[in-house]
Amino acid sequence: MSWKDRLRYKFDNVMARGVAAQVLLLAVVTAALVVVGAAATFVLARPQDDAGADDNALQVMWLTLMHALDPGMIGGDGVTEWVYLLLMLAVTIGGIFVVSALIGVLNQGFGERLEDLRRGRSRVVEHGHTVILGWSTKIFPLLSELAEANRNVRGACVVVLADRDKVEMDSEIAAFLAATAEGTSLRVVTRRGEAQSVDDLALVALDRCKAVVVLAPERHPDGTATTPSEADAVVLKTLLALRKVTADHALHLVTEIVDERTAPVARMVVGDAAALVLTGPLVSRLLVQTGRQSGLSDVYGELLDFAGSEIYVTPEPRLAGVPFRDAVHRYGSSTLLGVVTADGTLLLPPDLDRPFAAGDQVVAISEDDDTVVLDGTPHVDETAIAVVGPPRAPEAERTLVLGASPRLDLILRELDGFMAPGSAIVVVGEGRPDVALAGLAPQLVHATLDLRPGDVTDRSVLDGLDVGGFDHVIVLSETDGRSQDMADARTIVALLHLRDITRDAPVPVISEILDARNRDLASTGERDDFIVSNRLVSLVMSQIAENPHLAAVLDELMSKQGHELYVRPVTDYVTPGEVTFGTVCEAALRRGEIAIGYRSVGRNGQEDGLAAIVNPAKGTRLTFTADDKVVVLAEA
Repeated sequence: MSWKDRLRYKFDNVMARGVAAQVLLLAVVTAALVVVGAAATFVLARPQDDAGADDNALQVMWLTLMHALDPGMIGGDGVTEWVYLLLMLAVTIGGIFVVSALIGVLNQGFGERLEDLRRGRSRVVEHGHTVILGWSTKIFPLLSELAEANRNVRGACVVVLADRDKVEMDSEIAAFLAATAEGTSLRVVTRRGEAQSVDDLALVALDRCKAVVVLAPERHPDGTATTPSEADAVVLKTLLALRKVTADHALHLVTEIVDERTAPVARMVVGDAAALVLTGPLVSRLLVQTGRQSGLSDVYGELLDFAGSEIYVTPEPRLAGVPFRDAVHRYGSSTLLGVVTADGTLLLPPDLDRPFAAGDQVVAISEDDDTVVLDGTPHVDETAIAVVGPPRAPEAERTLVLGASPRLDLILRELDGFMAPGSAIVVVGEGRPDVALAGLAPQLVHATLDLRPGDVTDRSVLDGLDVGGFDHVIVLSETDGRSQDMADARTIVALLHLRDITRDAPVPVISEILDARNRDLASTGERDDFIVSNRLVSLVMSQIAENPHLAAVLDELMSKQGHELYVRPVTDYVTPGEVTFGTVCEAALRRGEIAIGYRSVGRNGQEDGLAAIVNPAKGTRLTFTADDKVVVLAEA
């Protein structure tokens, strides 16, 4: 190898070390240029000062340095000797190359630094922040709810780590919050990186955060949709990386799981303390529950968002020895739902005659955590309480399900669990649902299953179904091979046809919508029920992120075992007329139920007369008609 090759190799290594090494190399070249130029000048053409004395070596070196850095020095120092001028010209030309190279190096260094900032690669120094790992359409309602939950928290911060361009993330988040979360002080910091990378996770200060939310990806980097198994594979890799990074301290972890079959593996990775939100079963469960009870979607929306009443778990030692039945009336502006015992057991609700024990915590619906206070006195009118009759025997029913959703099998299983023997389910969707779900029919216990292929946006298909003969209609989003907007568009078209078909004989309809903006379009001027599935998952995750105790409460509340929420006729509880809500609560207690709100038809001329009111004060006097409903926590 020649000396030229060795020199070039060493030069390449220096240049590859970055801006600092390049600047140091230019400094060495400049020093060499100045020393050589000054030496030649000192020997061949030493300049003189104003008194005619020769300049010393340091003075000559300084003049040479000035000529190297400033081309304007030529001819400006009063020396006319040609040898001196030629030497300084050579130094100046060499200096031009050095300065030009220095400017290029600095420009490149600043550019790289700005690119690093643009890519979001600096470490976060926040404390007490919420970390969101991953990016999906659920991130926007999630941020909106976190902004509402932290509206009164000074310096509240959310850090988002996702493999997307930082500038694009900042722009989209800022536009969304400006439109939906006016007045919030929430700061959102974005960093670009992969949540499955240990190095990238180090950017978001996991050891100082209060909660970590892991979102399942909806799309691959190339824009194609992910399957449930692919999305959960990314989530599992993220959980493994989190476990490695945070081995020395515990995290409050909330994780989205798409396929319930992944849950056992995820649980092995994160342990029992983490909250796993199973999106498929969650959405399916609520679609079924709300599809069978008009108005229940409003109740869940009120309970799960932060703009109103929410569920809180808080201690109240003054209730020790008080039976749960009596404790209900001790809360005037809150609604008592259940108890978390000292050993962590959730009773939702407990036996109504069970007294509170030391260490018990109350589970209550309230405006805020600091409003769960003992501020009530009994407001009961005994004469208004209806006589408790025998429970109604469940009746067979017919349900129409429109749309070949990927979670169709989950929905049908949930639906069968709530139906009485002899019921029927008719499913109409694209493709061949009769082939895809052929093995499901024998597994249903209470209902028969009729599977039919068909386009739910085709009016002729809907006209041939005798929609008016069904007790309930559920419209699902058909997302296979379609964008979110296109799936919602098809749902809206089907819904418009259903409204027209059932105009003279309305049938309760629950529709699954993916984007909340499309819900606003679909609900204009109508009173249909909607489940915005992406927003619903975001609401649940934000609630659990802010209050870890709610994971078990929400899971119990939304399961078909034990007690669930029901919307029942007010005449089952009180006689129509003017009564206090405390009277309704007492009437529900006598039936072994907990009243949490009501649904009034046109009360006091309200335009939104069908909207559900959750957690009214027990002293509030209400005027009920026979068409009004009461929202209760009860067994089927």
